[in-house]
Amino acid sequence: MHISIALFILNSLTLSAQTSRAGKDERKVALVGKTAIKERDVSYKVQIEKAYGNERATREAALVSLINDAIEHEIAAIHGVTITREDLDSFKRHVNEQTKAPEILQKVKVIFGDDTDSYERIYLAPKIMNRKLHEFYSRSPEIHKKERDLIERAHGLVTAGKGFNEASQECGIKFSTFNLEEKEALLPPELRTYFPQSNTPMTDPLIPILDTLFPGEIYRNVIEDDYRYRIVKLIERNGETYSVEVIWVKKRPFDEWFRQEAANVRITIVDPDLRNTIKTKYPGLWWVQKSSKAYTSQND
Repeated sequence: MHISIALFILNSLTLSAQTSRAGKDERKVALVGKTAIKERDVSYKVQIEKAYGNERATREAALVSLINDAIEHEIAAIHGVTITREDLDSFKRHVNEQTKAPEILQKVKVIFGDDTDSYERIYLAPKIMNRKLHEFYSRSPEIHKKERDLIERAHGLVTAGKGFNEASQECGIKFSTFNLEEKEALLPPELRTYFPQSNTPMTDPLIPILDTLFPGEIYRNVIEDDYRYRIVKLIERNGETYSVEVIWVKKRPFDEWFRQEAANVRITIVDPDLRNTIKTKYPGLWWVQKSSKAYTSQND
């Protein structure tokens, strides 16, 4: 009888401890828009950092990273950018087959165990969302309407006979001339801003377009890529060298657009210790600085 009572008490205490631990894991530490971040999420993030060799990973740094991911998720949701089941499955296969650090990936998987939902939500989804949000931004006609209108105006001017330099000045956008090599061309000057390895030879995507033009001809369409709009004219071709005139305008920077969108996302850090530590350790973090709009606590 006494043994049974002792076992009952022990089981009760164990169950109580498990219930308490589970309750702590589910405790909400922050809210970003409609996205709740829980204590368990922070714990997972700290362990992931340690799996990557960062033994000094902290809870506040983990929460900052989770908040950054949640901001991206909230902005994407506003604009209808979503991650599908197919996206997750495809990326999961890619990670499993192409990872250059299988031992680290295995450590990460051990951290999550059978918690597949958290593995996908915390480890995989942010990588997919970052790419999809950049793709949405790059190709959105609404976000880049001002730049698109300017380049369309310039295109109309040059097709009506105005010179490239004159048209660019009238529209307040850039004009340049440069040469391209058909094989392993160096990046043109206006593109080097976006690629640190600007001296690395590569085939310029303009080559197939220039091959359709005769000297003096303007390409019929505005050329768009992730970073800018261009109007291109072939001046002459000498062997494998193309002489080109270009009018171009850079698209609105992603960070500028992102921070404007993020200003409308309410960030509530519930845990007072984490809130105060983040304010102290990361005063220069942009969403911390926007305290009047984006960084609040339940007591604010």
